[in-house]
Amino acid sequence: MNPSEPPKALPAAGFALAARLQIRACDRTSLGTELAGQNRAYVSLAAVSTDIDGSPLLLMSTLSDHTRNLTADPKLSMLFDGSAGHANPQEGPRATIMGRVERASAADLARVRRRYLARHPGAALYADFTDFAFFRVAVERIHWVGGFGRAAWVERSPAIDQATASAFADAEPGLIDTLAGLADRVAAAWVRRRSTGWKLTAIDPDGFVLARGKVTHRLAFASPLADPDAVEAAVTRPL
Repeated sequence: MNPSEPPKALPAAGFALAARLQIRACDRTSLGTELAGQNRAYVSLAAVSTDIDGSPLLLMSTLSDHTRNLTADPKLSMLFDGSAGHANPQEGPRATIMGRVERASAADLARVRRRYLARHPGAALYADFTDFAFFRVAVERIHWVGGFGRAAWVERSPAIDQATASAFADAEPGLIDTLAGLADRVAAAWVRRRSTGWKLTAIDPDGFVLARGKVTHRLAFASPLADPDAVEAAVTRPL
């Protein structure tokens, strides 16, 4: 299995969890907005990451069409496509979300910036340009499709609860420092890449991100963690 793919959620885990894992797994999305002043649908490609709680994160130029569209109307749709590798793409998993975008607040900006660049390190070259800004998406509704005969509307946000997200946000920098010396061994075990220079760049209840240069891998835990104290054992389990 591609390590960047989400694990197949058991039915008991629910569609909300399956949708969140699919969102986590994608590093890009088809972004649907309304073309400003024209009342027409507009779809573009956007690089995406996720916050601790699973909310999608975007870095967008204020000069781009989709940002101008969202300034006029913050409502959006995003397709997170996991069908790559399937001979029939309709057999693959995907999640379409509907929600609203807002610019990252001053209180959240450092974390949002770190989480986005953990998945897209190359974006550091332009992230601080004056015409770029970080945005966070509040998910309102999801249509999850897991293949033929597996589809459902998720009528609530699939985000991690606030208390757990806050605990992981507080613990994330320290956990990254603690596990830094094991990154090459973790990459060898999880990604099957026996090379040096790997860094562990992001951690949340659902998994973690490994990066080497501009290459990143999103790795999913076997099941979501409720406590940051369980992270080290989950990351080092295969070592």
